[in-house]
Amino acid sequence: MPTDKSIPRNRDAYPVITPVTMRYSDQDPMQHINNVAITAYLETGRTGLFHAIFDGKLPTRGMVLARLTVDYLNEIRFGRSVDVAGRLSRIGGRSLTTDYAIFVGDTCCVISRSVNVFFDPENRISVQPADDMLALMERFMASQPVIQD
Repeated sequence: MPTDKSIPRNRDAYPVITPVTMRYSDQDPMQHINNVAITAYLETGRTGLFHAIFDGKLPTRGMVLARLTVDYLNEIRFGRSVDVAGRLSRIGGRSLTTDYAIFVGDTCCVISRSVNVFFDPENRISVQPADDMLALMERFMASQPVIQD
């Protein structure tokens, strides 16, 4: 499957950058950062982005990760840290889609897209976001850099 060309690969497309410190144990026998560590880095970036979108509050109804795609573009070798860049790419009726890129210096090494669904944990069903959460998402979406083709 080809990589998703709609996910930006330049830092200036992303309003939130979350530095992530590498751990020695993130390496695999090939001496590069393994795929499990990469998804943990993306989770840290997702948390940082959600704090920015939702103004430090988590949605009261909850959210679950429904989809995660990861494209590995360049090898990441052990070093001090990586930067996980994040942006809100789509607001759905019951979900939000976010894009990420992991950078080592200026090199984009990984791109990723996540779909999170607003979720009612008592009834175990997807739900529409609360009005205040929707307003925060819309405000954040409007404030992001415009993607240049």
